[in-house]
Amino acid sequence: MSDNKSQKLIDKVAVLRRTEWFGKASETVLAQAASRAVLRRLKAGEILYTEHEKATGLFVVAEGEIRSIRQNAKGREQVLSVEGPGAVLSVAPLFNGKKYYSTAIANSDTHVLFIEAQDVHNLCREHSELLWSLAVVFAHRIRHYAELIETLALRNVDQRVAQYLLSLCSQQGARSGDACKVELTITQAEMASRIGSTREVVCRSLAHLEQDGYIRSQGPRVVHILSVKALASFAGVHHDLEEPRVASELTELTAEMA
Repeated sequence: MSDNKSQKLIDKVAVLRRTEWFGKASETVLAQAASRAVLRRLKAGEILYTEHEKATGLFVVAEGEIRSIRQNAKGREQVLSVEGPGAVLSVAPLFNGKKYYSTAIANSDTHVLFIEAQDVHNLCREHSELLWSLAVVFAHRIRHYAELIETLALRNVDQRVAQYLLSLCSQQGARSGDACKVELTITQAEMASRIGSTREVVCRSLAHLEQDGYIRSQGPRVVHILSVKALASFAGVHHDLEEPRVASELTELTAEMA
């Protein structure tokens, strides 16, 4: 599909309205932002930007999925976040004039909107309500990172794996009373990359959770959580588990911890 043809199929205003930042903006602001947005199409595995580049603008995920990663000196990859439609990327470096803090890679065929930094700055100067919305975005991210740092600093790998399974239950699990069946859509190596561990340790942690009676595996992809409340207690999480809800990604890490 050509970019020109893609431009006609993507409703830029609808994409922006779906974001936390632009979601409550007026139709005038949305129209102005959309007029400055350029659609980019990525194939699975294609790099959107790297941590070595100076930030040139803002990205909004329209379709598909982007993962944000960092690598240490030994080449070990750490997933910071996995973002879907409505996610706004590269906000912080856009305003401090520095490089992107991570490398962004398309997990699947993906469309993103790109707005140049100067256009974003002009929009914020002309429409101060965007700055208030931006403050809310930053506040939510700071709180989320604080919770994530607590998870990584104070929970062992068994607890992190348990927490990841609980997040899957909240997002897409099949609940039956206090039990929940979840499907693992990523490999153990990918799970390890998301929770700050290794594949071997994640494999052992899953075995520990099964031995201790928290879960039961059904093949390599399906896991039965025997008691959501018991697993939550073990993991040390305090989510409202009575009603499934979309959980924030439990796999983000700060760049400093990558």
